[in-house]
Amino acid sequence: MLLKIVQVLNNNVAVVNGHDGRPAIVMGNGLAFGKKKGDVVEKKKVVSTFMLRDKHTVDDLTTLLEDVPADFVAVSYSLIEQSQKKYNFAVESYLYVTLTLHLYSAYQRLEEGRYRANYSLPDLSDKYPEAYKIADDFLTGFRERLRVDFPLSERNSIALHVINAHGDRVSQAAPVDSLDDQLVNIINDILRKNGIVRNNDNLDDYGRLLTHVKYFARRLRKDRQEQEVQISAISLASIGNDFPEAEQIVNNIAGRIDYELGVKISKLEWLYLVIHIARLLDRKKQK
Repeated sequence: MLLKIVQVLNNNVAVVNGHDGRPAIVMGNGLAFGKKKGDVVEKKKVVSTFMLRDKHTVDDLTTLLEDVPADFVAVSYSLIEQSQKKYNFAVESYLYVTLTLHLYSAYQRLEEGRYRANYSLPDLSDKYPEAYKIADDFLTGFRERLRVDFPLSERNSIALHVINAHGDRVSQAAPVDSLDDQLVNIINDILRKNGIVRNNDNLDDYGRLLTHVKYFARRLRKDRQEQEVQISAISLASIGNDFPEAEQIVNNIAGRIDYELGVKISKLEWLYLVIHIARLLDRKKQK
């Protein structure tokens, strides 16, 4: 079957009509160079193929490819696909973006000698053994395919990303409302009051925070109530001790969200917001 291009994302990535009529993402060195909509992709150049699960995938991937090399994205995406089949462990589609961004950020810090292991994250391996097996597969996969040797401390971070995204996939019919904007406005306002504004120095980290907020909003729009991940008070206190300023900012955010939107953020959401904002504070102090 001919792979006709529906949309060119960059020289190495394109959206095509898949084998079953559904659109698919194909990746390969130079496969879309000089191509346009309606042209045919040479199958021999296709290294990776991913079926589109929902209408947000193309926009998400386009944003992701602005910051992350296509080979890195391809390995991350394929490992997520492999994990779901191997362990029968369904994850929501936002994991493709959030976990890939997290891993590439960790990789950049490793390359620049800025990597710091976070030993404060809770260990939930007893409750979610599959998630930690998936994390092990990620460490092995990146080491074997791209020769990226992540520290063992990343195992816990990867597993928590997987746990957070575990559950039924988001419906394509999920309503779009102003919840995204409301959350972003609250967070931007509180960050601005604490001297954190988006600039060239923190552009990547700020973008990752807003990407996380986007998927936080999507999870809130789901009909079902999310099951709270059990994180011990000791672990949360430890994280607060490590990042006291970020903890205070997130507590203010949580209070505003509860008061204005009637939404109480989960402990795991609180944890991730603290980590994101701690990075922004670190960028601010480096200036």
